This record gives sequence, C-alpha cells and structure tokens, in this order.
Amino acid sequence: MFEGRERQVIVLAFRRSAAKSVGLPSVIQLRLNPSHEDAARLAAAMALCNEAAAFVSRPAWSHRAFEAVALHRLAYYEARAAFPGLGAQAAVKAIARVVAACANRRASK
Repeated sequence: MFEGRERQVIVLAFRRSAAKSVGLPSVIQLRLNPSHEDAARLAAAMALCNEAAAFVSRPAWSHRAFEAVALHRLAYYEARAAFPGLGAQAAVKAIARVVAACANRRASK
C-alpha cells in the first residue's frame, strides 16, 4: 500500500477560522506517508475508535441520551473499561461522533 514512498510528513494547509482573527489555527491538514508498521498501527487505532463509537451508540439509543454531556456521563467509563487501549481523548471523540451522528439523523428526518 505504501511501497516506494518516502516516509515524510508534509503540511498542506494552515487556515484560521473566519470568526477567529487571532489565536491558534482552526484547521491543519497533514499528509502522512507512514511505514508499513505505522500504517498498521494507525489502522488498528481507527478500528478501535470505530468499535468504541459503536459501543457508545448502544446506550445512547437505549437510554435516548443524545446530548453530549448526558451521553458522556452514561458511557465514558464503560467505554474506557471495555477498550483498554482507548485513550481519554479517543473516548471523548467517540462519544462526540455518536452525538453528531444522532443529531444528523434526527435533522434529516
């Protein structure tokens, strides 16, 4: 998949939000060309995050908890316990993905 490519990180874009004229950039896009081992680790991390999001969506639907704080209180510790390799930030992002998906689904009805 990554054969023949150099291992490098290239910064493609720095953009500031129109609402923020000062402070840190809002969007940073990077192009990664990882080694085979790093690519496998990234794929495993993405799979773990996807599994955590699927895990978090079950109590969200069963308890009808679609707001971020309510779902966080309901599922954060259970997700961290169920997925030992899942970091705190990844668990929070999995919860945020579920909240966004539920909001998108409710808005599209």
